[in-house]
Amino acid sequence: MALPEKHLKTEKFDIRLSEEEQTLIKQAAKLRRVTPTSFIREQAVVAAEGVIHEQTRFVLTTKQWQALDAAFAEPPRVLPSLKRKLAKLDSWDNE
Repeated sequence: MALPEKHLKTEKFDIRLSEEEQTLIKQAAKLRRVTPTSFIREQAVVAAEGVIHEQTRFVLTTKQWQALDAAFAEPPRVLPSLKRKLAKLDSWDNE
């Protein structure tokens, strides 16, 4: 969901670049016929959206969804070692 070019821009973001990075960005911006600032902003937004999408969403096949749904429908298992651990007081419980 890239932001439209006319979206109100009120925030500033400063970065430092090496000479090589600046040259590369200027060359790419020129090829795209946009300013270096617009190029950096557009690419940063696309990259940020990609990271957020990769880290917050996952896709399941129908078979995988059915298996997950079946697992959620099962009653919870009692794990004796976990039950014992949770029954004991920890050091922070005495504070």
